[in-house]
Amino acid sequence: MLWCETAGGDARDLEDLAVFLSQLDGLDIAGAVHVRSVPGGLNRNAQFDLAPYLRDEPMAADDGLVVLGAHRLEDQKLADLRRLAGGEPRRCLAFGSFARRQAIVSATAKLSYVLGRDPEVVDLGEAGAIPGDVGASAPVFGVARRAAPASATPPRLLVVGAGGGDGRQLAGLGALALARSLRAAVLTDGQAKRDRLAARGRGLPPFYHYGEILPASLAARVDVCALFVPLQKNYRLQCLVADLAVSGVPLLDCTAEHALVRTNDAFLPGPAELATLLPFLTTEVLPNLAALGDHVRGSTTAARFGAESLRARLRGAPAGERSAAGPAPPRRRPTASGPAKLVIMPTNGVGLGHAQRCVLIADECDRARLDPVFAVFPSCAGLVKTYGFDSMPLVPRSPLHAQSHENDLANYLRLRSLARDARALVFDGGYIFDSVYRTILERRLQGVWIRRGLWQAEQDNTATLDREKAFTRVIVPNEAFDELNVAFSYGDHVHAVGPIVRRDALDAERRGTLRARLAERYGVAFERLVVTQLGGGVAADRGAQIQAICGVLERRTEVLHLVLAWPTAVLEPGWFRWTRTRVVKTHHAGVLAAAADLGITAAGYNAFHEVLYGARAAIFIPQTGAFMDDQRARALAAHDRGLAGFVEPHQLMTLERQIARHLDGGEAEAVRGRIAALDLPAPGNAAAARLITEVTDADPPLERAAGADRRR
Repeated sequence: MLWCETAGGDARDLEDLAVFLSQLDGLDIAGAVHVRSVPGGLNRNAQFDLAPYLRDEPMAADDGLVVLGAHRLEDQKLADLRRLAGGEPRRCLAFGSFARRQAIVSATAKLSYVLGRDPEVVDLGEAGAIPGDVGASAPVFGVARRAAPASATPPRLLVVGAGGGDGRQLAGLGALALARSLRAAVLTDGQAKRDRLAARGRGLPPFYHYGEILPASLAARVDVCALFVPLQKNYRLQCLVADLAVSGVPLLDCTAEHALVRTNDAFLPGPAELATLLPFLTTEVLPNLAALGDHVRGSTTAARFGAESLRARLRGAPAGERSAAGPAPPRRRPTASGPAKLVIMPTNGVGLGHAQRCVLIADECDRARLDPVFAVFPSCAGLVKTYGFDSMPLVPRSPLHAQSHENDLANYLRLRSLARDARALVFDGGYIFDSVYRTILERRLQGVWIRRGLWQAEQDNTATLDREKAFTRVIVPNEAFDELNVAFSYGDHVHAVGPIVRRDALDAERRGTLRARLAERYGVAFERLVVTQLGGGVAADRGAQIQAICGVLERRTEVLHLVLAWPTAVLEPGWFRWTRTRVVKTHHAGVLAAAADLGITAAGYNAFHEVLYGARAAIFIPQTGAFMDDQRARALAAHDRGLAGFVEPHQLMTLERQIARHLDGGEAEAVRGRIAALDLPAPGNAAAARLITEVTDADPPLERAAGADRRR
């Protein structure tokens, strides 16, 4: 293993170190950084960049050391290196930019003293791949991508440095977004991206900022690159260009003075005006992609970016003759004879509703072609196991975490490991975690987003929709009624399916048997069974409503009232004092609800559709948390059609009238008849499974159509 250190201590030095480690990883060279070498206060992206490479064990006998920025070595860093070496002689390769020969001699002597062995010191000012990049700390080398350069149809364009600002730039970006001959994306700085998301997100291509994606991961999603900025002083961008060059991706120099063309023969001159880029691509570049790729691959620039020299230095051998890098060997993938591994992550938060949708879809998958394995929070593990699927536990958020995303850092490492030999990752949730986003990109997975709609009108989901660009396919489970189906993005990657619903049907005999067993179990004779499913304080506090329902039903001696809760729900002691009420923690609430005369339930996606597709009588009390979907709209859609009762969360006084109307006034039976007469959309469980199976056959992943997103 190679332990990597940087002599610099600021955020940019740590970012360069993380990029260097990721590039080594692309060459299948194991690199690490000791946890003691990482200072506190790093930004979120830097923490995720470094997380896979952090180690907390001593160096092994045959481990080596790499030092970046050796021209800035100071006493404290030298002491740290001595501690890391553990008093044993260590082979060391040090990179830096030295102003004079004496500085190299000085750095060599210092490292020899603390490591007990003479290092190899490389002056990047002489050997650097980027001419004129004064003060470089790390070597620039390319990682050849593992898929053919022109694998996507249409080709994928990356525009670097055109973040949008004046009208001409925005018009040019808009034209690229609408082009059918290519799929465009933009790489820019964080501020430019934030400005775009805040003000001009609609009608523009997807944006990346430099820190959100590592070079090799982005290079795998590019077939043509147009640079409007120079390469100096940006190690991340330099490595991206190196990755593209050794992969044979056409590179266009669109800087004002075409400075890149003069120093790098891989580049071709391109238009400096973004507004004229599309016609130039259409006439000069896209028809000649193969020939241009051969030109780049055979250039001296690609040879200079090749990794052979670095590999030889890391082995401690002379470099030998250099040549352009060829495609790297493929990573392990499922064999053609076996099913493809499919990682499924249902969330957000406790994620029980998401988990139920996912297991229903996974249950429809062809096991001869797909092998689903789940990554779930502990609250979902029991549900997943009841369907017979393996699961890996994720770390839930805790108030003990110093940072809100610390659990996601741990989950990132777990997902990354689980997905090492997977073909696709399916995510069901409203917020795309960094762990999910990065795992899809870095493991080159087919990403599938199961995105339930019906967001509340005041919700701002711009940041979440921005990450849609990582997914090959978006599956939208529709609502039962057309007015509830709202499109949040468009494109050939978005597929709507029928409602994902579990159907727990009971015939008269089974229903009677179950009710008799309930009477025996709870020692309560009853004629009417009422179930309440309002959650248990996990998504929203419904203690007051449940207490009110218990009080109303306590006066009805013919009723057994069951408060159904997930096994992880938070329960209130007061619910246990009622003689006609029993609290039941279960994963099988649907069966009990199917046996009931009346259900009092929230209007979440799953509960709502189980009521309709099970032809059950229900009173909806929607949950209205700001982070939830629009349950009120869903409940009103059923109420206005005469298919359910409706009570606002604050209107507890109307509960008794609604319950009496359904149980005594015949409304429950009438509602069941109206629902039975509906022509509901066919469930989409099997269709969703087919869509997921399809993308596992596509390799490498295709980026979503550029400019296809529309936000309300």
